[in-house]
Amino acid sequence: MPRFFALTFLAVLFVSGATGPTRVMARAVPVAPRAARARPDTAASPARLIIPAIGLSEPLVAVGLDAYNRPIVPKHNVGWYLWSAQPGQGENVVMWAHVLRWKDSPRIPAAFENLKALRIGNTVSVALSNGRVYRYRVSQKIWARPNDIAHILPTGSERLTLVSCIGDNVIVNRTLTKKYRLITIATSLR
Repeated sequence: MPRFFALTFLAVLFVSGATGPTRVMARAVPVAPRAARARPDTAASPARLIIPAIGLSEPLVAVGLDAYNRPIVPKHNVGWYLWSAQPGQGENVVMWAHVLRWKDSPRIPAAFENLKALRIGNTVSVALSNGRVYRYRVSQKIWARPNDIAHILPTGSERLTLVSCIGDNVIVNRTLTKKYRLITIATSLR
């Protein structure tokens, strides 16, 4: 059975800039009533994200939303959005992490620092805490605005969605911006 998705998404993602963390705000989206937001069962929850093509093998941290319904993005780890599906449930499994290093810890790499190098066709694996492994193949890489939540909502089919900032200084209309997110979508190999 698919997990319930809180409809607040990446209204805020933290990015580390030259002056330290900054917040990028977007419009608020309604969330489920408190009773519907009970913590899901995580007996066999996602435990590790493995992406051989970029040398990533990171433990996962289950994350949700803070008191203001903003996503909690771990400082140095990959977060599995616990209101999304778990692998094998036939739905959208959502994870996010930072791309840029933090000013106060520049020697610690950001978990998704090399995510932009991932190519269509590369494989991604998610290991559960019970040892079972689910494999996915990258099928899309999309630039999206922070308030474009469609990519993290239920899809009706098994997929893995990785969310990060772009990580580069992007020029749009001759102006520097960091207003985009990189959405990497991988479809199930089952």
